[in-house]
Amino acid sequence: MGPHDLLLGLLSPAGRVDPYPYHRELIERWPVLPITRERLLVTGYQECVDVLVNPRLFPVPDGHCADRLWPAWRTFPSTDLLYRSLLFRNAPGNQPARRLLARFFGPDEVARMRPMITRHAEAGTAPFGVSHAVVDAARTFTTIPDGIMGELLGLPRHDDEMLAGWVDGFLERNELHPPDKALAVADEAATRLVDHLNATAAGEAPLVRALAGHDRLSAGDLMSNLVFLLGAGTVTTGSLLGTGVRRLAAHNDLLPRLREDDALLRSFVQETLRYDPPIQYGVRVAAEDTELAGVPVPRDSVVLVGFGALGRDPVRFADPDVFVADRFATPKSGVRDVLSFGLGAHRCAGAELALVTSEIAFRQLAARVDAITEAGRPERQARAVTRKYTKLAVEVVPVSHA
Repeated sequence: MGPHDLLLGLLSPAGRVDPYPYHRELIERWPVLPITRERLLVTGYQECVDVLVNPRLFPVPDGHCADRLWPAWRTFPSTDLLYRSLLFRNAPGNQPARRLLARFFGPDEVARMRPMITRHAEAGTAPFGVSHAVVDAARTFTTIPDGIMGELLGLPRHDDEMLAGWVDGFLERNELHPPDKALAVADEAATRLVDHLNATAAGEAPLVRALAGHDRLSAGDLMSNLVFLLGAGTVTTGSLLGTGVRRLAAHNDLLPRLREDDALLRSFVQETLRYDPPIQYGVRVAAEDTELAGVPVPRDSVVLVGFGALGRDPVRFADPDVFVADRFATPKSGVRDVLSFGLGAHRCAGAELALVTSEIAFRQLAARVDAITEAGRPERQARAVTRKYTKLAVEVVPVSHA
């Protein structure tokens, strides 16, 4: 299969469901693939690292970049909101908010959140305790992060489903689309999110208070980052939880072990991240003429970093297409090589919260069930970047206490 056919395959409905066969061939033959004269796809592990560790040479496409590529971007509410957020801010402009979030989502602070996270995980796994029930994990288990982020933002609990719908619409803007009128759904969702957060987000809520307390953040920047955190904190962790449920359905023998083995639990979460990360691509731009793996990269080129692909590079991971739950269970297992949450200056600020939430959720699930079986074909949004499940029906056998 040639590069053109591989790209078409990646963007096809089947490729969005399972991109990994296409990634595998790209890694082996074209780890840096020019798509057009000014756009490249990077899938090789080391090549992705070379991009991620050099934010001076490969910054994120910020508002100045958008001015050049899409001069009218500010006229679109969703794009204006997105480019104000941390996702598309470079240093030094991103530093005030990033420092605040690094403290708020640091290991010590997240450790103090454990009772709150556990409470939401217990609620999200309660339906799995019914004997031989068929549960849609996409409406229970994968929504655990929705409740957590809602509490951190001081949002009413009954708003979760409505907000999730708006977040889905807003995230259309992060699907590699330039701003255009065809994405009116994203603009409407962005407007509704801002209005709703302005009306309901409690000023004394922990996350709102942490960001609002910094006098260098404008009201617009504050709102953009709150919307971004709501989306990033729910969709990414929810996708991770959904993928983990499917891995447990394929490996029921892990359930009793996850109840007691902390090292295995942490490894299971990291292996799930490596095997099928919730975000498939990141975007950078070349600040000057350069090259990657001998491939010329002209200045201002858009560089797509394949987070979904880099975890399947056999040069870095043995048998990368095989899910190995205890792959990272030992100190020298290379867990730092898992880059699904990014690397360096733009690593996901909420990565610690996502990891701890996942560990607690999977332990709670393992404590409730002896067996999980998929009950029908799972359904995901037909998107290239995010991997959110819309339906994930499973049949469960609860733990026997006899």
